[in-house]
Amino acid sequence: MGYDLDIELLRAFVAVAETGSFTRAAQRLGRVQSAVSMQIKRLEAATGCALFTRGHRRVALAPDGEVLLGYARRMLRLSEQALAELGQSAQAGAVRLGTADTASVFLPGVLSRFAQACPGAQMEVTCDRSWTLLDALDAGELDLALVTQACGRGGGQAIRREPLVWASAAGHLAHEEKPLPLALFSQGCAYRQAAMAALDRGERAWRNAYNSVNLEGVRAAVRAGIAVAVLPQSTLEPGMRVLGAAEGFPPLPDYEITLYRHSGEGNATAERLAEEIVQGLARPIEIPVAAAPASRSATG
Repeated sequence: MGYDLDIELLRAFVAVAETGSFTRAAQRLGRVQSAVSMQIKRLEAATGCALFTRGHRRVALAPDGEVLLGYARRMLRLSEQALAELGQSAQAGAVRLGTADTASVFLPGVLSRFAQACPGAQMEVTCDRSWTLLDALDAGELDLALVTQACGRGGGQAIRREPLVWASAAGHLAHEEKPLPLALFSQGCAYRQAAMAALDRGERAWRNAYNSVNLEGVRAAVRAGIAVAVLPQSTLEPGMRVLGAAEGFPPLPDYEITLYRHSGEGNATAERLAEEIVQGLARPIEIPVAAAPASRSATG
């Protein structure tokens, strides 16, 4: 062959292998699809091997591609580690972060500080449910996963613990309705289970008034005054108020945010982001507190 293996060609190769698509690989790398295709052709010419088999909808690794993938990942990580040791990690790294919806409220500050520390780093952020993110991490599709449910997995780093709270709109009295209207996350969510279990233990009647797969949908129902929701304290917004024993609401458990790292060889850029996440989530967050409205009994 007589060729060295170019790091940028290997980066494109790993992106295609992990996404199963030239289009998605191009999106990850910030390139056009034709450029990624050309890089793969150059790498195949350099190795003298066919690295992929092209199917109708997905690109799969050929046997020689399977052999190269492990070496390519190690070479990329060694390159990142070497540059990090030389103080040049900003010029080289790429990191894929997955975050649970309710943990993402902490990310603006974290990502801002990371961008300042590593201005040349390429970042891809995916927001999804905890169990989906952990599966993607296990599959090598993510470098870091910031989740609110461990889903039976060990090995994570618990980095923040705070209470779940009952939340309502300050100007509405949905919490006085009977049965209580609830805005719930979709099936499988720990917050949903906590809300229903607490009310059932207290024998308080409730009805499912609103369902959403994401935080913004639940908060919209609370803001509109049509339902009460169980939310992590850090996700409250101005105009919301916390309901407690005085309003007849039972206590709720705390919830934990856990950071998981991919079990493969170290990614120096991912580790730098992990450090920012750990430090950022350790900081206190200002919680808006709204005044309570007058009750119906007081207003007639």
